[in-house]
Amino acid sequence: MDIGVAQIKIHNPELQEEPREIDTNDGRTFTAEPNLNTELEVVDDFGDGAYDGVKFYERFKLKQDDDGDWTVRDGTKLGALAKARYGQDFFNSDIEFHEEDFEGFVFQAKIQPKKNLGTGQITGSTVNWETIMAIPKPKKKSVEPETPVNEEDFVDIPF
Repeated sequence: MDIGVAQIKIHNPELQEEPREIDTNDGRTFTAEPNLNTELEVVDDFGDGAYDGVKFYERFKLKQDDDGDWTVRDGTKLGALAKARYGQDFFNSDIEFHEEDFEGFVFQAKIQPKKNLGTGQITGSTVNWETIMAIPKPKKKSVEPETPVNEEDFVDIPF
C-alpha cells in the first residue's frame, strides 16, 4: 500500500520486552529485537475506500538505553506511537506505557511499501514513523445565538 495519510486501528498489541529467537518457515532462525507487535487495520484511506479494512502487521521496536535496558525511546517509531496515544509530553511525564492501552487505538500516519533491504523487493506495507500522530480533535464550533424572529417582517408576504 502507498497511502499519503490514513486512519489506522491497532488490534492485538503484544509487547515483547526481551529479544527472542524466531524460526522462519524456510528453516532459518533469527533474533527479534523487543517490540510492540501489532495487527493494523486501515480504518479510512481518505480516498475511495479501496484500502479501508485492509490489515497488515507492524512491529514497533524498543531501543536500548545507555545502560543496556530495552525502552520506549523518543525519536523512534514506538516513541511516536506512544506520543500519539498518551500525548506529546509523554517523555516528560510519569505516564507508564502499557500494551493494553493500544488495543483499539486509532491514529493517523502515512502507509508505504515495505522493502527487503537486500533485494529491494516489496514485501508488504509499513507505517512511516515520522508521520504518526493522534487524530486531531474537531474544533468546537461556537453557536451563534439565533436572531429573534420579528413577526412584523413577514406581514407583507403574500400567501
